[in-house]
Amino acid sequence: MPQKESGRFKEYFLQFLMLFLAIILGAVGENYREQYSSEVVERNMERETLQAMANDLNMDIANLEKSINNKTEKEVFAKKLIDFISANNIEAHTKDIYYCARVMTTREAFSASEGAVTQLQNSGGYSMIKNKTIIQQINKYHYLKEKIYKLNDTEEHILIQYRIAASKIFNAPIFSSMLNAKEFKQYKYSIKPLEKNVALFSSNPALINEFVFWVSSANGNQSSNRAQMMLLKEHAKELIKSIDMHLNKS
Repeated sequence: MPQKESGRFKEYFLQFLMLFLAIILGAVGENYREQYSSEVVERNMERETLQAMANDLNMDIANLEKSINNKTEKEVFAKKLIDFISANNIEAHTKDIYYCARVMTTREAFSASEGAVTQLQNSGGYSMIKNKTIIQQINKYHYLKEKIYKLNDTEEHILIQYRIAASKIFNAPIFSSMLNAKEFKQYKYSIKPLEKNVALFSSNPALINEFVFWVSSANGNQSSNRAQMMLLKEHAKELIKSIDMHLNKS
């Protein structure tokens, strides 16, 4: 091959090699850039989702405390109600019986915040969360929450039976007049206590026994529910702590 043609071939080959390397390096760089960008997006989504979950958990804790306090107070009212309505001199306690019985009809059902859960579902579930401990804690939180929801359903069933039993021994117009969310805002649960003792609709021992049974049932369910709420509350605090530690590391 003539020296001139050999020189041109080397020049063309060198240009080809440089172009080839430029294309390869460009492709590698672009792939790395896309992968890096994807990882950054995933990390940001994970951070935003976990932060939103921590905010939801703080709201849940506040609502749990409210429900726990309500159930603790109602336990006291339930015990007083059973003592008063089981006393020999029942007519001397009817205003307290009416009040305790009216309070027992109130509900403070806990419902968890679902904003972060919905965000997780819309973004493909828990795949974006890299911390396995947090995933396990979230699953346990949902498990405990569902147990509370089932107890809420049981409470609603018991309250229906409780109200039926109450309607047989209480004077309905008086019982109804004690609760008024607009006029009795200054009273707890918007229930105004009676100023004096009034007669029951019926003092039939069988009907009173039926009523006491449902008071006890309501109290037992609320005690179980309160215990589950206290567990959920402590687990929520632990989950928030885990989330904070994870976010501070990333």
